[in-house]
Amino acid sequence: MRFKLPQRTVVLIISALFFSLAFEPLPFWILSYFFVPIFAASIRGLGFKEGFRSGYVFGVITAVLTLYWVVYVNVVGVILMVLLHSLYYAVIGGLAGEATKRYGRAGLWSLPILWVAMEYSRSLTQVSFPWQNISYTQASNIAIIQLAELNGDAVVTFFVCIIGLILYFAYANLRRMILSSVLFITAIVLYSGAYIWGVTRIHPLEPDFSVAALQGNIPVNEKWQNGKADHNFVAYDELSAQAADSAQLLIWPESAAPMYLNLERPYISWIESIARRENVDIMTGALYMTRSPEGVRKYYNSAFFFSPDKGMLPTPHNKLQLVPFGEHMPYAEKITAIAKFREFVKERLALDISDFHPGDSIVTFESHGRKFGTLICFEVVYPEFVREMVNKGAEFLTVITNDDWFGETAGPYQHFYIPVFRAVENRVWIVRAANTGICGIFDPYGRVVAKTQLGGRTYLTGKIGPPMGDTLFRRHGAVLAKICLAMTILGGIILAVTRKRYV
Repeated sequence: MRFKLPQRTVVLIISALFFSLAFEPLPFWILSYFFVPIFAASIRGLGFKEGFRSGYVFGVITAVLTLYWVVYVNVVGVILMVLLHSLYYAVIGGLAGEATKRYGRAGLWSLPILWVAMEYSRSLTQVSFPWQNISYTQASNIAIIQLAELNGDAVVTFFVCIIGLILYFAYANLRRMILSSVLFITAIVLYSGAYIWGVTRIHPLEPDFSVAALQGNIPVNEKWQNGKADHNFVAYDELSAQAADSAQLLIWPESAAPMYLNLERPYISWIESIARRENVDIMTGALYMTRSPEGVRKYYNSAFFFSPDKGMLPTPHNKLQLVPFGEHMPYAEKITAIAKFREFVKERLALDISDFHPGDSIVTFESHGRKFGTLICFEVVYPEFVREMVNKGAEFLTVITNDDWFGETAGPYQHFYIPVFRAVENRVWIVRAANTGICGIFDPYGRVVAKTQLGGRTYLTGKIGPPMGDTLFRRHGAVLAKICLAMTILGGIILAVTRKRYV
């Protein structure tokens, strides 16, 4: 399949549309298998420069269509995020375009490697935003996502790309009927085999520990107003009283206590009194501030744990993975020019960029003899970070978030389904508490056992169980992703040093 430049642009746009429509909350996950061959056709033989441009355009289109909701948080941040985020797709387009210019259709087999490498590399820096992974389009395809236990969600991305490429070659060889038929059958057999294998991995569960996720539904512009703290606490006090009869652990969402909680003794006492009154453990999101002997203050987005007998534990879990351009300005602490730009944005443009510090280490809590880890909002998108938390003893995970920033957009739905993969990768239960929804319980197979609707003041109760045992991903980490990244770097170097031969 070869196209002239105007046709290529149309084909590229179609591939970007297919990719964007495959994500939650839309039910079109099957489109992810077809965007790959269309994208392959749009960049084939372009060379590095044209491929780079095409990949960048693809990245901008998909970012605008799937990540538009980020604008509700920070306008400057979303512009910077789109511009930087699109560079990853530009690299895919550039390297695949150059590979196909030199080696023809065979160069397209680099796409699965490039895509996995770029998805992984998006998680490695302070500007990381690993959100648009191809694998996430399969969140509702329960049998296929069981592949994630092998080596993380990268395996699912790789699988979708392979199926898509086989379909590309099947269509490209339609005139060779036998070859085309064999390729179509190969795609069907490969998909069916993975599907059947996934079904066989699912076994009966015996949940035995009662939890509740609280959804206060307090608007973000109201939550942080002076004098509103009591209003917030009354809401969660009432929800706690309703949910406590059916739960041993109550999970309040991110910043449910909208203050530097460690400095507010009256509100600490309030939560402690709820825990004693209801005889239940409570975990809540709040802010945390420390001050060094020299007077230097550090601010954290944190999770605190309370028990009926011990009250508040002194050590919270401080969020380690901060949202770039929202919770912090990347590299501002190392590069003076960036720090000055941050101050300009805050003072001259009156736009908010928080100055949170990342935590120093993972902290786990224990409720009724069961250790658990807490992922604060954005932390759930980092597979190896979650793996580290589980390997440090967490028997189940909680996710606390405040998605009210994103309104009634696709954002809260996309965010809701990401824990599906963390559950499968580590074979653990996950409980999610969100201020305005969606709260949910995920079993170790990535199935949504229960969930609330977006919006409304409510709570969710249910039972969870112990972890389902070890996985290859838990033991070895993201080996496939690292191999693909190494191959991409090596391949890029080879293409660069041999460039003159093909000019």
